[in-house]
Amino acid sequence: MKQFQSYADAMGRSTDIVEPSDHRCAVVLTAGVPKSIAVPAHASAVLFSASAPFWVQYDEAATLPTTDVLDGAAPELSPNARRICGIASLGLVSSHDCTVSLSFFQVTA
Repeated sequence: MKQFQSYADAMGRSTDIVEPSDHRCAVVLTAGVPKSIAVPAHASAVLFSASAPFWVQYDEAATLPTTDVLDGAAPELSPNARRICGIASLGLVSSHDCTVSLSFFQVTA
């Protein structure tokens, strides 16, 4: 698994440019139907992109919120990137048919 590494521009400033991941997944979601994805061995970060809004839950199935969730356990709406050290699975769900792209990386401290 590739290390997450950004690159400097000609002035030496860090950019948002990263190498392509060597472990990418595309998850096709049907509206309202959750799916769980195993986090690959050695992955410690994931970049998300999707064709519609989606919800993610860490180490459990995601559900579409239909009422207030005020206990701190709500799924997260369409994050861009997350550190996932110690997380074994990602639960995904959307209220729309969509595709979610997940690019996994290894991050060193």
